[in-house]
Amino acid sequence: MTKKIKIGFIGSGWSRIAQAPAFSMMENVELAAVASPTELHRQKFMKMFDISKGFADWRDMLHCDLDLVCVTTPTYLHREMVNGVLQSGKSVLCEKPFALNVADAADMVDVASTARGFALIDHQLRFHPGVRCMKQMIDGGEIGKVYEVRAVVNLASRNRPDMPWSWWCDAEKGGGALGAIGSHLIDMNRFLIGEISKVSCNLATSIPFRPDKSGMPCAVTSDDHFSMTMKFGPSSVALGSSSLMHVTTVGAYTWLSFEVVGSLKTIRLDGAGRLWEVANDQATVGRSLIDAPRWKLVEPMLSWDELVLQEKIRQSSIAVHGIFAVGFAFLAHRIVKALKNKLTGLHDAAGFPDGLMIQKVMHAARKSDKLQRWIKI
Repeated sequence: MTKKIKIGFIGSGWSRIAQAPAFSMMENVELAAVASPTELHRQKFMKMFDISKGFADWRDMLHCDLDLVCVTTPTYLHREMVNGVLQSGKSVLCEKPFALNVADAADMVDVASTARGFALIDHQLRFHPGVRCMKQMIDGGEIGKVYEVRAVVNLASRNRPDMPWSWWCDAEKGGGALGAIGSHLIDMNRFLIGEISKVSCNLATSIPFRPDKSGMPCAVTSDDHFSMTMKFGPSSVALGSSSLMHVTTVGAYTWLSFEVVGSLKTIRLDGAGRLWEVANDQATVGRSLIDAPRWKLVEPMLSWDELVLQEKIRQSSIAVHGIFAVGFAFLAHRIVKALKNKLTGLHDAAGFPDGLMIQKVMHAARKSDKLQRWIKI
């Protein structure tokens, strides 16, 4: 009889939307336990995914026989929980932002370096078929020399002033758009292009107060939108080139565009996870702004088991939650294969050293915003 891979969850928010549904689609996987301090949330999670073991204290869950624990709690709780999971001998998948600061990240890297289980960060877009195809096109020279990267993420997730104050509003607890969305974009840049040498950043807060539990206005100290320019360093395929990003969580609509501009082609990932390309020699010469680009859809090549997974995704709740949830399903697929084969790591996945580097970039971004100048990493 094939041994089942047993998954546990600390936190019942994002894991209920993406992680548990994704792992439940995998063969020979058991969703074995969940830890959440809120009984109503915990019981709902257990009922939705037929989980028999639930705990108010995450420490109690670590006595269970588990192969992997997903930590999806607020950022300021990650260090203690992740270190506890690793010290118990289990593998861990940590939600981003990885850590509260560089010091916490460095400590988590140290603990992971001597742990028996593997330690990954949920930068799931690396495994989205569209992103993997982008990497193949860049690494293979298909788009030519990389000129620049441009990313725009427009979200309406926090545009209502009456949305209650939460830890997300508190910069000291790791809240804000830079951590929530910027960490993903930084990772995408590092994964596709290479290391970053310096940054210039502007953080902003459009809605400075939100109501607390009693309805009184409470100050928001985190950013709800930001703009940032990064320069690639020697360990990249675009030395000296720029990466531009603009992110807002208080927009009137939802939109994502991640473009890599090359000397031969520009490729673009959109919010639906579709990959597009347009060749440089198809452009109309001149200054007209009415000539629409002739984007061509690119279909990523998938293995047979990934084609089966893609069809399962299309028929599941994951499909309606966008590219992050879809990307996680492909990451979960690879994690389960690695655990079944008793591997100690996962090729191309974001590990804790990646999380430390991303934390250093975000630290430099916050310093840049404060000093209003470029900051070297």
